[in-house]
Amino acid sequence: MSGTVEQPEPSDVRSNEDLTRAVSGGLRWITYARIGVEISLLAGMVALARLIPPAAFGMFALVLIIQELALTLPMEGIGGALVQRRTIGKRHLEAGMSLSLALGVVLALVALLAAHVIVDPVFGHETASLVMLATPWFLIGALFAVPTAVMRRKLEFGRMSLIDLTMTTTRAITSIGLALAGLDALALVIGNLVGMTCALALALYYAPAPLPRWHRKEARELLPYGGPAALACVAWTGFRNGDYAIIGARLGTTQAGFYYRAYQLAVEYQKKISAVMAQMAFPVLARTEGPEAMLALRHRMVQLLSVVLFPLLALLAVMAPVAVPWLFGPQWEAAVLPTQILAAGGAATLTMDAIGSALQAAGRARAMLGFGVAHFAFYVVAVLAVSSHGIAAVAGAASIVHTVFLVVAYQLLMRGYGRNPIAVLWEDLSPAVISCIGLVALAWPTQWALRNAGAGAVITMAAVVAAGGAGYLAILRIGFRAAWRDLVTALQRVLPERLTRLSVRIPTALGIRRAEATSGPER
Repeated sequence: MSGTVEQPEPSDVRSNEDLTRAVSGGLRWITYARIGVEISLLAGMVALARLIPPAAFGMFALVLIIQELALTLPMEGIGGALVQRRTIGKRHLEAGMSLSLALGVVLALVALLAAHVIVDPVFGHETASLVMLATPWFLIGALFAVPTAVMRRKLEFGRMSLIDLTMTTTRAITSIGLALAGLDALALVIGNLVGMTCALALALYYAPAPLPRWHRKEARELLPYGGPAALACVAWTGFRNGDYAIIGARLGTTQAGFYYRAYQLAVEYQKKISAVMAQMAFPVLARTEGPEAMLALRHRMVQLLSVVLFPLLALLAVMAPVAVPWLFGPQWEAAVLPTQILAAGGAATLTMDAIGSALQAAGRARAMLGFGVAHFAFYVVAVLAVSSHGIAAVAGAASIVHTVFLVVAYQLLMRGYGRNPIAVLWEDLSPAVISCIGLVALAWPTQWALRNAGAGAVITMAAVVAAGGAGYLAILRIGFRAAWRDLVTALQRVLPERLTRLSVRIPTALGIRRAEATSGPER
């Protein structure tokens, strides 16, 4: 498929400077909201892990397939088409709402049928009941897609962040309250339903959606992008959740619960943090002046994303033997090794998601569909092949498949642009990867020595973070000045104004002049 991309009409075009200002304006809002989200997620994760047994999380992991399809199919299919189009009118929104609701109803009926025909015989009646209870997610997601698309198109990152925070906090509070009442997996399903309902109410308040009306011309204009994008979401959902289903069917819900915990820590939790960038990437890249401007802005986004998140994954791999039992309790010890192995898969998946945003912005929905189907097929075959050897083998297969398909994603992105995909991949990730080598070289011996000396978990983790963080920042500062400057600039835009002066003094103390610290990357 050619990489040629049509340029947007002048009314929707924004220069990279304008888009950078839009990103900067939303970055502080998103980051503050994200801090609240992550605190809620971590507190809820720890509390629920101590209240609910691993087997219940294994059942809930299967139900998550429903939630992900309910949100991503209408949002990235119909909603994505509304965001990606050059211009839209009220008739596009009305047609989009009609398509989204029709999709939601069909999916809800399919889920009810699957609960009786597939889930009940394979996974048991309790899991099937949870799937049936989760079917309203499809209608909520269908209503959620259009107002969210309007806000994404307008780059209203602050409002979207507040919606995300509302969903997370209400979900955590409801789930914990119901878990205290002894509802186990049911608490998780109902909590997610409450969270999504509150988020929908706020989205409709910020961006009131029109009533659904059928307009054939406008619907046909949305379907060439929306159809393949929605099908690609099915494939992406399969590869993100198919391993839970296979493990649950072959090894039981308890092992599925351990794998769920490992995957949440090493892959999904990091992706929740990366939402700061993911929320902005697609609508921002879709408004660039042309392909070269989009690729240049994408490079800076991906490099900053990897510089921020790769060290967290590296620290997770080093600290998992201490952190997992300390946070979640000794009953989760079996999740330690899969967590360490999946850290590599988490890094690959984060970078792949950034590629997906660029393909969305370029309108290459068919390319996304082909990639998603191939990724899903290879992943399912790999998990089936190794699942009898346990969840550590599944984690290894997942990391290998995700890394291979990361390379495939870069091949797909660079097709038609005349650039070496491997060279572009290394250019994007080398600052974070090389700096992480220094992190591990200092953090791993520190963890090993303190554990053998009998030091407490808190002291061990603090020392590991200090030693590893120092090594990481030193290598990044010395070897990758452009990436360092972008990191410092991002911090200055995120920190409150009183702390901004401190963020400037820190690089100055390390030998970076103020003008250098706030400039863009080297060309």
